Amino acid sequence: MATLHPADKVRSITVAFGKTGMGKTVWTQQYVRTLKRCIILDPLMEYRDAAPFDDAAELIEHLERYRVFRVSMWDVMQFPLLCKIAKAVTDCTLVIEEAQRILPPHMELVPEFAELVYRGRHTRTSLVIVSQRATTVHIAARSQWTRLITFAQSESADVKWIQDVTGLDIEPSSLPPLEYFDVTPRGYERKKLVVSRRRETISEPSPSRPDEERGRA
Repeated sequence: MATLHPADKVRSITVAFGKTGMGKTVWTQQYVRTLKRCIILDPLMEYRDAAPFDDAAELIEHLERYRVFRVSMWDVMQFPLLCKIAKAVTDCTLVIEEAQRILPPHMELVPEFAELVYRGRHTRTSLVIVSQRATTVHIAARSQWTRLITFAQSESADVKWIQDVTGLDIEPSSLPPLEYFDVTPRGYERKKLVVSRRRETISEPSPSRPDEERGRA
């Protein structure tokens, strides 16, 4: 395993929430295409840009062979192993789709995942946690975010959690399809996914409202 200089111990934890059909998976697929080293737990097999693997040994062999990779596995039972692999290869991003199935709020965290959440910066292991609703994901997984992407959320508990943790008076329940709030510690923007004729996606800011401008100030 590579040894990282202390100054290089930087990583991100992105959480992406949104009701079905609002755009969160499209956004995540777009984001994943910008990453050079990415491992995806993809139960629904939606990431066609990733090389799919059924066998963990073959996946490990692939990662040992290539410095740049985008790979996926569908089997949720392999989640602890994928966490260990992501930690071992260093300097990569682990994407967890359908996170409510793997990291439900009522269950104890898988130790391998807890290691990544709390100490992943030492191996520069970033996380992307994707779910339909915020409160259906374990609090330890969603509370460590460094970037929060939220598409439409209609449940009051989900909206309240987002508002509480961001400290912003944003209203995810009012978002139409493909629009989202992109929140970081530096502030937030309201954006919209635009699908081109080539079926590629880009993000562009949506027209701001006066109350949103005040929220940035």
